[in-house]
Amino acid sequence: MGKVGLRIRVMPSGIEVDMEKLKEEITKTLPDYAQLVNAEIKPVAFGLKALILQVIMPDQSPDELIEKIKSIENVENVEVEDLSLI
Repeated sequence: MGKVGLRIRVMPSGIEVDMEKLKEEITKTLPDYAQLVNAEIKPVAFGLKALILQVIMPDQSPDELIEKIKSIENVENVEVEDLSLI
């Protein structure tokens, strides 16, 4: 089975959310099969920031990974921006 690279955008519930703390929580929550390659905090608009994650995982549905991230406190929305076979 191959591997895929994912770029995931995580939106916080508001501008008051500590993005560094959110990044740490997500890193601890990732399943064993998912390897976090990079995590960047990028401004979106009006003080709101998004967390952009780059993850490598086996070629399978990312639904479980997305649901785990969504279950974290202060996460409003999780979206797969890009998915490509490695």
